Amino acid sequence: MAQAFTYDDSARRESLLDIITNIDPTETQLMTGLGQSKATNILHEFPVDTLKVPGLNTNVEGGDATYSVARTNPSRKNNICQIVRIDFNVTDTEREVNHAGFQDRYAYELNKAMTEWKNDSEFSLMRAAVASGNDSTARQMNGVKSFIATNLTAPSGVSLSEKMLNDYVNNAWTSGGNVDEIYVGATLKRRISSFTANATKFEANDDRRLVNAVDVYESDFGVHKLFKHRYVTTSGDTNLDIVGIENARWYVAYLREPKHVPLAKTGSATKGMIEGELTL
Repeated sequence: MAQAFTYDDSARRESLLDIITNIDPTETQLMTGLGQSKATNILHEFPVDTLKVPGLNTNVEGGDATYSVARTNPSRKNNICQIVRIDFNVTDTEREVNHAGFQDRYAYELNKAMTEWKNDSEFSLMRAAVASGNDSTARQMNGVKSFIATNLTAPSGVSLSEKMLNDYVNNAWTSGGNVDEIYVGATLKRRISSFTANATKFEANDDRRLVNAVDVYESDFGVHKLFKHRYVTTSGDTNLDIVGIENARWYVAYLREPKHVPLAKTGSATKGMIEGELTL
């Protein structure tokens, strides 16, 4: 008896899930974790001051003030506001046809563009190098990695050890810093997770799966939150970098917060963009 099989049946309807899952990275720890402030010019400036060197301080009872320590004036640091923009364009026909997972392609692209804007901003906050710009060259901010200079090391090809991590935090402390956040790529995050001395692993009470990720590391110089960050190390980098910061000293300053800007309609298409201007 002849039978009909599904294997060569071209009349079969597709089995298409009506939900779209976006697997692109959306981790933006700097944008969401740092403080926010307001920029009022494309050149954003901020004062930095220092304290006198600590020393033995003794005074005779009843003595007059001597004003022996010269007071210092704050120095002025700056960064450049960078324009971050995501453009998108959808034909009118594409907006009318029936889709799986969404109804309006323009609304869908708008949602994607907002996520992409945040990802691109996070990339610049970590990796950008300052450029003043002109009428033909875009302005560019200095990111975290470009700002760090005093305790910059390049351990190319060296396996990270617990002693090395402690030495790095020690160097920052010696220079007056108190590192409370550490950002690393996937390779070094896994190495830190293998540390056994002062690493803290968290497990939710209602989740009995094995937890092997180290989220907090405690050294002789304090407690440090650990973040696996996609942009500390990227393809083409020579070194596996460690970025340590003191969170309270860093801010994201917005000259223009991101917003959706519908663009003039030309022809049979709808155009728009997400645009904002910010610096570190």
